[in-house]
Amino acid sequence: MKKFTLLLIIVFVAFAFAGCSAQGDTNKAPSVVGIKDVQCIVNTTVDFLDGVAALDKEDGDITPQLSITVTPKVDVTPDGFATFTQAGEYTVDYSVADSNGRTAQKRAYVDVVDRDDYRTFEMPEDWSVNAYGSAKVTECGMTDGAFVLQADGGEISEDVQLQRTFRLNGESYVTRNYTFRIDVKSDAAGKIAVLANGEPCSEQYVVNGNNTVVFTYGMPASDSDICSVTVALCFGALGKVNLQIGDTRVEYPQQAGAQVELTPDFNFDSMVSPRIDAVNSPGLEGNAWAMEGGTGARLEITKAGENNIWAGGMFVNTGVQLKPDTTYKVSFNVERHSFPLREEGTPDDPADFEVIIQRSQWGELQLAKFTNPENGVLTAEVSVDGSNAGPLWIYVQSATQCNQITISDLHVVETLTDAGADTFAITDFTVFNTDAHAHTFHSNRGGFTYFMEGFSDRDSDHAVTSPTFFIDGSGANYVITFKAKASAPIEMVVAGPVADGWDPTLMWAKVVLSEQETVYTFTCNGGKAADKLYKLVWQFGSANNQQYSDVTVEIYDIRVCLRNVELDG
Repeated sequence: MKKFTLLLIIVFVAFAFAGCSAQGDTNKAPSVVGIKDVQCIVNTTVDFLDGVAALDKEDGDITPQLSITVTPKVDVTPDGFATFTQAGEYTVDYSVADSNGRTAQKRAYVDVVDRDDYRTFEMPEDWSVNAYGSAKVTECGMTDGAFVLQADGGEISEDVQLQRTFRLNGESYVTRNYTFRIDVKSDAAGKIAVLANGEPCSEQYVVNGNNTVVFTYGMPASDSDICSVTVALCFGALGKVNLQIGDTRVEYPQQAGAQVELTPDFNFDSMVSPRIDAVNSPGLEGNAWAMEGGTGARLEITKAGENNIWAGGMFVNTGVQLKPDTTYKVSFNVERHSFPLREEGTPDDPADFEVIIQRSQWGELQLAKFTNPENGVLTAEVSVDGSNAGPLWIYVQSATQCNQITISDLHVVETLTDAGADTFAITDFTVFNTDAHAHTFHSNRGGFTYFMEGFSDRDSDHAVTSPTFFIDGSGANYVITFKAKASAPIEMVVAGPVADGWDPTLMWAKVVLSEQETVYTFTCNGGKAADKLYKLVWQFGSANNQQYSDVTVEIYDIRVCLRNVELDG
């Protein structure tokens, strides 16, 4: 009887376990989908939940229960973001459990690589600092528009060296003396030394206060009309110092009255930008481009707009920087035809258009203007004083008439004075706040903090512009990266336009700023970017931003980087 009872118990337990097993089989394990490996550069923020989901048959979407662990350890925010500050290989482990305790695990890999810095903004372009012996540099960089150097512990002048390489205009096979004038404000008095290409060039005495360090360097003759000299200002003997370094002016003799062609074999490729503004000239249609082989620039207004002739046209960047107290002759060929084009031999109808020689792409200063000129060569003599020096552009405008207009054979000739001069300016981030709302701005060591009490609905009313940087070759070789955070999730436009205008643009993007530190990375455009000065621009005006007030934006660690071929392919 006992054996029979025991057998019944065993059978009952077996059925119970079988029932549990069958019930357990109906509870499916969760799954994690969308996991992928990542390649990125140092200081990139990765969203590990982008496209990722944890799904369970019984519980549904359990993505919020995902646990993400990075090895070597990198902190992951609750919403799945992690910033990689060191190059290396990382594993990312995802794990999740459903309400019945069943689990799923997935693993991904992150390859973080370095990218070479091409331009940072902590120091003015081409300047660097070195300390030797017991000397220490405690600060060197741009702060609120001033280039500040603080150092201590130097025993001789050469212990602290601030240097820059200057590319200077020259004349082939002619020995030329260059006179340097560098503004220096010092809180100490004493002797400094100047080295040129590593050789002693001058000894100077500076006083407590404002100084101009003046010295002359004789550049040996060479077969090049561009020469370079590396100048080192040596401040170690001043002891503990706090300096501000200003602009450098380099003066040199010239053959007065001689004429120099500044645009030999000018190529229009990448120098032409259309402006077709149908908002300000309703109905306007057209385009502008560089002709094949860069032989000219062509504007076609295919459908006339209303009222504003300036709203449709093309910009031509001559690449020439006008100098103060200098005279230039600008000439080019213009050919206009009615559009649609007429058969050969059929006379064109007259149509309004204008060709303007001006300073800057969007500059208001017109240096010369031609209204409805005949086809042929146009020539203008431009005299430049201190107020209108700057980049030289040509604008052709024809928004109110259908035209095909071609410019070709561009020449810009400079008439030399008896003394030439080049200014190498110290520049910093610049704020443009054209709106009535109060604001404060502070730049510090390659970044800035911008407080805005309120916002306009126009993006350019709240803007910050970086110092310029030169892009050599294709823009696709460059990447722009920076860190940013804001006290409210406002919209921001970031762009890399040409230095003295807007087009061409190296990159353009609109983002919503995070309230947490985030690394933003942008690849640049190829094509039109070659061999020009560019700047970075951050714009904050927006109708969507008008819901916010008293917002502080911080942008820092700004870098223009050379593309990593291994990473980018």
